Amino acid sequence: SYGFLGSLMKFIEKGVELKLTHILKYQTILYNHEIDDIIGDMIHYIESKKVKATRILTITKGLNFETGKQRLVMDFCIEMNQPTIGSHKFSYLPVYELTNCVVSKYKGHPQNASMATKEVNDYIKKHELEPISPVHQVLKIDKKTKKKEQKNNEIDLEVYIQIN
Repeated sequence: SYGFLGSLMKFIEKGVELKLTHILKYQTILYNHEIDDIIGDMIHYIESKKVKATRILTITKGLNFETGKQRLVMDFCIEMNQPTIGSHKFSYLPVYELTNCVVSKYKGHPQNASMATKEVNDYIKKHELEPISPVHQVLKIDKKTKKKEQKNNEIDLEVYIQIN
C-alpha cells in the first residue's frame, strides 16, 4: 500500500527488507550537534582505505540523561562498495539486515525529513502494528547526482521500522 502526500513524494510500503553490505559501524552516546562530525570521521576513514561510501544508516536506540542533558544512544553504519577492515574505533560487518519493515521514502529538503519518520510511526499506529526495532534512517550517497542535489539542497532518505 502506498500513501502520497503533496509534493513531498513520500511513500509507505509494508513487508520490506533492509539489507546493507560491507558496513563500517560505530556505536556511541552523543549530543545531536555531534552527528555530522561522527559521519565525517567515518567517511574520512573509509576514503583513507580507498573505498567509497554508498549509504549512511543511523539507528537511534534511545535517549540518555546521565549528564543531565539529553544525549542520543545511536549506531552509525556506513555501507561501502567493497569490504575493508575496521579499526580500534569502528567495527566491520559483512551484512546488516532487517526483515518485515514498514518503510517511508522521502526525497526533498532536509528540513522536512523528520516527516518520513512521523509517517512511518503514524502508519504503524493507525494499522495497530507492533514495532520491534528502533528507527533506521538510510541516507543515499549518490556521486552522480551529488552536485545537483547539493544545489537543490535535496536528500534521498528511507526510514525503516521492523514490525512483528
